[in-house]
Amino acid sequence: MLKVSDIRLKPALLDGCIGVFPQALRTYKMQQADQTSYPRLKPLMTSGTQFTRLLLLLLAVTFAQGQKPAAKPLPDDAGQFIRAVIQNEISVQENDRSHWMYKLHREDEKNVQDRQVIETMRGNLARTLVLNGHSLTPEERARDDERMRKLVNDPKEQARIEQREHDDAQQAQLLLKAFPAAFVFKYDGEDADLVRLKFTPNPHYSPPNRKLAVLHSLAGTLWVDPAALHVAKIEGRLFEDVNLLLGLGHLDKGGAFGVVQKNIGDGHWEIVSLDLNMHGRAVFFKTISVKQKQTFSGFQRVRDDLTFAQAYEMLHTLDQPAVAARPQQGATQK
Repeated sequence: MLKVSDIRLKPALLDGCIGVFPQALRTYKMQQADQTSYPRLKPLMTSGTQFTRLLLLLLAVTFAQGQKPAAKPLPDDAGQFIRAVIQNEISVQENDRSHWMYKLHREDEKNVQDRQVIETMRGNLARTLVLNGHSLTPEERARDDERMRKLVNDPKEQARIEQREHDDAQQAQLLLKAFPAAFVFKYDGEDADLVRLKFTPNPHYSPPNRKLAVLHSLAGTLWVDPAALHVAKIEGRLFEDVNLLLGLGHLDKGGAFGVVQKNIGDGHWEIVSLDLNMHGRAVFFKTISVKQKQTFSGFQRVRDDLTFAQAYEMLHTLDQPAVAARPQQGATQK
């Protein structure tokens, strides 16, 4: 989760879009049945037929009240639909002031780790729980605590973290806004309650900078909740090599990504899974590598005005999780 001051934008939601993102991606209210529109029922039934009619009517009313309202008809133009979805994603996150605590499981080329993360007003504070399948040794725990204390007590370190997240959030916002124009969208059916769409590069799209030129080499599929107007899932693949100028890096053909976003409660959507499998190097975000897996779980709302010091105290009161039986595949022991 990334913030520009109070503005929260998710590079991971679009991380997928170029294979190097980490988050864009609020409230959906169910319409209640208007009970006043149903005819009044007579208090006394004088025949079996009338009783049967009453029973059927009651069943119909109960059934109607328990149903989800139908989503609005989709526009004929899939691009118009996506523009509405992306605008909703941006609007929701710009107005989101909430902060959360959650568990992060991360696998990358260096190690596998589980962390407890708490969002604060100025950034995230995370405590390492499990490293490469084992609880931290006393020495590792001391180093991890020192890392957290430095962030809590060092204004320069706080400013560095805040600036890093600010920069990443601005990149995410730029990519999110470019998404509807950069691709051609086509409806591709439905999966359960989700609308599935294919996207391919728009040959007429002229990227405003070299970083966004990578979108010309990307294609994939996305799934949208049409009632909530949120992207629920996105998968993509680079169909050609991407070479970026000015030392921004390169990405090889065949790289793939997947991002899943869910309603974690009360209409609040969060990234719950991120899978990047890219080959190369890309300098878009400072907080993500081009090959990693992340899962986010156990979301709990915390105070919106939480400080680093308060988050530090909270992290030291949490119970330790059970240790994995063995290191996960691909982990490198330290």
